[in-house]
Amino acid sequence: MKSQKRMLYLLLGVVLFLGGAALLVYLIDPFFHYHEPWFGLKAVEDEKEYQVPGILENFEYDSILAGSSVVMSMNTDTLDERFACRTVKAVGGSAAAPLLNYYLDIAFENHEIKYVFYGLDVFSFYNNPNMQVVAEDVEFLVNDNPFDDVEYLWNMDIIGTKIPDMIVVSQDESYEEGLIYQLNKNEPVGPESVLAMHCPGAGVTQETKPLTYQEAYVTENINRLEERVRENQDTEFLFFLPPYSIVWWDDAYEKGLLDTYLYTLEQCMMRLLPYENVRFYTTEFNEASTITDLYQYMDYMHGSVPVTERMAQTVGTAEDEITLENYREELAKLKEVFLQFRSRVESEGYGFVYEGAMTE
Repeated sequence: MKSQKRMLYLLLGVVLFLGGAALLVYLIDPFFHYHEPWFGLKAVEDEKEYQVPGILENFEYDSILAGSSVVMSMNTDTLDERFACRTVKAVGGSAAAPLLNYYLDIAFENHEIKYVFYGLDVFSFYNNPNMQVVAEDVEFLVNDNPFDDVEYLWNMDIIGTKIPDMIVVSQDESYEEGLIYQLNKNEPVGPESVLAMHCPGAGVTQETKPLTYQEAYVTENINRLEERVRENQDTEFLFFLPPYSIVWWDDAYEKGLLDTYLYTLEQCMMRLLPYENVRFYTTEFNEASTITDLYQYMDYMHGSVPVTERMAQTVGTAEDEITLENYREELAKLKEVFLQFRSRVESEGYGFVYEGAMTE
């Protein structure tokens, strides 16, 4: 009898322990699988791949910021203040167009969306439209199988690391939820950081790709994006072109992709601008004083805090709007800035980038 009671107490203890652990994960929910943060906790940056689907499904919002790591550092509080909305981030590192399309589907399925702020990364359209957008280790959070939740509810990394981190960061009064997933905070900037990824003129220029390079992928990805626009006429889509540094465009040139990328951007604008619920904005993507000043960049693609804040401040402004009448001119302006940069690289090397923004 004593051994049976001990076994019963042991089983009861195990049940209580497992039940308590599962309840703790459910209540705190650092991946937002079940709900928004409770108990005054904040949406804390951890791993976007695990969190974004839950954010899009369970948070209260009426607008989304979609894009890659280039827009990840934008402050959605700035957008909320300017547009009187509540914005969450639907972002991913090097986010492919199919992934962002998947995120848009989740958002529109669960919410009425007022604005979609969409950072249009040209490289995103060159991915297979039918690629697997959710990694296998994230599947348990997005499928409809409740039994898979055991991987979340009884996960020692969640219990021992993620939950304590969420509680600690939530107590930090300086933490801003609008900057969740911020990459550029306190990061070094300047030519050394930029050129560590690519030395302009140092690589071997590859054969120029045709304008129709990966045409099937590009066309289908644009088709799907256009479909989202067409199906959601009550949503205003504000597309903007992130300001990659001129060195990124030099890298594209050496890979034979410069004109191909510009052609793809042209196709996007030509297809999407005719819709009444679509607007496009430059956000300094072709502004020489920004993109040639490597002291404003943490690497050849990601801008510093002032760059990303200006993106949030200029998207939606009339003076930065791209229209059917001027979109080719705006793309031509970028190419002209690049050609001037390339000419100096070929004649001087790249030492001049340490002087700051390129001047006429």
